Amino acid sequence: MYFRQTAAPANGPRAERLHRGMAVMKAFDAMSSALRDRTRPWTAPFVWLEDKTGIDHVKLSAGCLLAAVMVVFASGYTTMLVSNLLGFAYPTYATVEWMVKDDERRETLSSSPPTVPPPVPAGQSGRNAPVPQAKRWLTYWTTFAAVLVVQQFCGDLLRFIPFYFLTKIVFFAWCALPMEANGATFVYRYVVRDHLKRFFLTRPADDA
Repeated sequence: MYFRQTAAPANGPRAERLHRGMAVMKAFDAMSSALRDRTRPWTAPFVWLEDKTGIDHVKLSAGCLLAAVMVVFASGYTTMLVSNLLGFAYPTYATVEWMVKDDERRETLSSSPPTVPPPVPAGQSGRNAPVPQAKRWLTYWTTFAAVLVVQQFCGDLLRFIPFYFLTKIVFFAWCALPMEANGATFVYRYVVRDHLKRFFLTRPADDA
């Protein structure tokens, strides 16, 4: 007595998994084509960000979609953890990258003759003065730490605010954009310079 091995039917579990995989691949291809089509209306803000930041607009779109999905499907402390991770991952990489490149730039400048820095344009003084990248990242991490401290004490209340964590993700994504006119520059100009600067400057002694 023996058993004869027969081929699996075309509509068996293996074929069904194959069809599902092909459907997923087709869906990803269609999504990629739609995101790469610059004529579509929903790609306009991401194309604008690509021109400003140099990051491919498809990656920007995918990142925003991933963040939105994670916030929608997460709940409670998971949402807080996801928002903290999204606000920590890329800025950490970008900060370390800037520090390494800054060291390399300083070593290059130390071995070359000194140069006179170019004059600041007339319209870029005072509040509109350029904010160096070092100050932007310091402002980002100070703001991020301040928000974490508030969450530590008021986390149970913040979860009842509609779209708080999504707003937090969007805000810190704006602050971490690799461009000068980002959220960190805004916070530095309108919070640090306008309101906090006077607490750290030495005032001249009053006349007797």
